[in-house]
This record gives sequence, C-alpha cells and structure tokens, in this order.
Amino acid sequence: MVNGGTVNNWICVNFSLNVQDSVARGFCYELAQMCHISGMAFNPEPVLPPISGRPEQVEEVLKTRYHDAMTKLQPQGNELDLLIVILPDNNGSLYGDLKRICETDLGLVSQCCLTKHVFRMSKQYLANVALKINVKVGGRNTVLVDAISRRIPLVSDRPTYFWLWLLRIGLRLQSMLVWFVLKPIDKSLSKICSKNGRIL
Repeated sequence: MVNGGTVNNWICVNFSLNVQDSVARGFCYELAQMCHISGMAFNPEPVLPPISGRPEQVEEVLKTRYHDAMTKLQPQGNELDLLIVILPDNNGSLYGDLKRICETDLGLVSQCCLTKHVFRMSKQYLANVALKINVKVGGRNTVLVDAISRRIPLVSDRPTYFWLWLLRIGLRLQSMLVWFVLKPIDKSLSKICSKNGRIL
C-alpha cells in the first residue's frame, strides 16, 4: 500500500446459514488484523457484533443493522465506514441486491466475502481483500514510479488528448466516441464537428 485508508467504524452481516456467529467474528478479526498489517488505520472492533440474516430478508436486515449502527454513531458525530458481508457460495441475486441497497439506498461502502473463503481464511485471500477495502475507503495501493519522480509530463507541458469510449444499450446497440481535445496538436485535429449534440 502507498497510502492506507481509514476504517474507524464498521459492521458485519452474515447471510450464510453455514457460518456460525463465532466463525464470522473470527474471520472479521483476522481481516481487520490484515488491514492493519497492510498499512490501514483499521479499528479491530466493530460498532456492533456481527449478526446473521436470512438472504430473502436482505433489505430489511441491512437497513435495520445500518440504523442500529448509526443510532450509536451519530451522537458522537461519526459515520459508518464499511460493511463486511458474508455471502453463501451460491447466492443468486443476493449480491446484486446487496450492492444496490448499500450503494443507492444507504450510501455505504461494502465488501462481500464468500463462505468458502471465510472457512479457508488464507493469508493471501485476506491480503487481497484488504487491498480492495483500502481502495474503497480512499487509500492507494500503487503509484507509478515515474509519477513519484515527476517524469510523467503534465497536461500543461505538452498537447494532450483523452479518449473515452462509451457504450450505450437502448433499443439498438450504439457506440459513441467522445473525444476531448485539451490542446490541439494541429489545425486538422482541431476541426471537430458537432452533429446532433455529439462530438464526432
């Protein structure tokens, strides 16, 4: 890790019927330790103990647990930084439902872990998850050596073009190229025509 992120307040919800609460607690403890060892500021204690929930009640379980955690945190002016979720190995639509609820309804960063990894609890897996969590909470895992030594030219140093492909799926498949020209290299490239509100 280049810059370790910070997780002060987190909770865990277990949707796997095969994982007992004691196993979930042990997994969360090991993951918190790995995050700390990797360079993050990670509180080893969750805001509330891990709980188990039924997959078909995902929305109710998540919103209730989030509310319980925020009831404890808000008087201190704190926010919930992370939700760790243990999922069954075959979880159907549970993963998508969970991400939708966390990201759109609750505005909460989440990290999902499958049951098989919870039981194996390998150091390599925990290290990989720690890296994912670090990026999600604002840390950086890598940086280009050239960027550190300032050998990458800045946009203001020379003409620079950014290309972005957007793929839109509607009634028919369309592809659209958006071409941002920050500094035209020559007159032929600066002649960008606009048709129907799109940059060609």
